[in-house]
Amino acid sequence: MDRRRRQAGGVLLLLLPIAVAGLAAAGFWNYRRNLELEQRAAAARPLHGYSTRDLEALAGAYRQEIAAHSAAYASQKTKRAEARDRAYFDEQVREFESVQKHSGRVREAGAELSVREADLARVEAELRARSGVETDLDRHLRLLFTF
Repeated sequence: MDRRRRQAGGVLLLLLPIAVAGLAAAGFWNYRRNLELEQRAAAARPLHGYSTRDLEALAGAYRQEIAAHSAAYASQKTKRAEARDRAYFDEQVREFESVQKHSGRVREAGAELSVREADLARVEAELRARSGVETDLDRHLRLLFTF
């Protein structure tokens, strides 16, 4: 009986380092895999290279521009362009051109506002992605144990 226990203990002592080495290798592989996935995800975000403080300043500037552009858009939109009946063809053409120019200005103001809003949305998305602050230890454990 004693001899069997010693043999079993010897087998356990032999298998234990192999199991630990296997777990360490699997952990290393998983860590590298998750690190590469994290780096690819960060590279896919176009604003990841900017500091958080710079992004917050940029978001504030975009908000100010949006306020200015939305006021300009609202004022352009409230102005009504009416095509009045004209007796002569050349007067009708000028009236049509006037209405068309006004409509173009309204569309341009709306487009500028939309561009600024889209840029602000990108900056805010990057700030939201950074809001989940984790410590270095938490990050290493997440990379090691997340499958």
